[in-house]
Amino acid sequence: MNNASLSLSEQLNQLVSQASDEFDDIGDYIWKSPGLIKHETEIELKKLPLYFPNDPKSAALRWKWQSEKLTGVFPHFIAVGNLFSVVSLFEFYLLQLGDKLQSSCGIKLESVKGQGFPKLLDYFKKINLSPDTVPLYHQVKAALKIRNCLMHSSGILAWDRYEKDLRRTLSSRTYLSSEDRNWRKSIGKISNEVLIKESAVGDRLQVENMYSFIVSAYLRDYFFDLCGIAIEKFGT
Repeated sequence: MNNASLSLSEQLNQLVSQASDEFDDIGDYIWKSPGLIKHETEIELKKLPLYFPNDPKSAALRWKWQSEKLTGVFPHFIAVGNLFSVVSLFEFYLLQLGDKLQSSCGIKLESVKGQGFPKLLDYFKKINLSPDTVPLYHQVKAALKIRNCLMHSSGILAWDRYEKDLRRTLSSRTYLSSEDRNWRKSIGKISNEVLIKESAVGDRLQVENMYSFIVSAYLRDYFFDLCGIAIEKFGT
């Protein structure tokens, strides 16, 4: 069926179905991607006796070099890359939602200034979707600010214009939902998915891959709820 012949409700339900598949796929990828570290570690350990059968000193030097990458560099790139990817997917689907709604509500996306997530939020507010009342809104905003700090400021808090807000978010751990915070509290687990580490140029954000995985669920659920509100308000 041609998409143009579908009602808005049908188009939005189709969009939710497509998003569900993509968020499931990226969530599975994020969950499994640290397996690369385990796989590469096994390979590197097998190489040592082959490369240096009678040279333990050289073997130790190679392992020091490789293990530093496997335990520090690679996990960092995996976690940050996964966060960038899932937030980008989220913004892509928000844009598609806005594009479908503008033809029904008579208010164009171009009528709102800005770009990216802030522009789309302002647009949804303008058409009375009240995106800031949707569950997980604060966790979604935190994820976007964390992503932006990592992308535009290399994670250096002092370089980010939302430094104070980010520090409060990390201190209160409100980058996690209340349910996730309460669950961790009930089992005595400390939330360490997002940390502040010292660096040569100041405090720097560091994210764990588990945060990227958790965020993939937050972004998915927020988008689904926002679409549900749009269907109730504009669907025919």
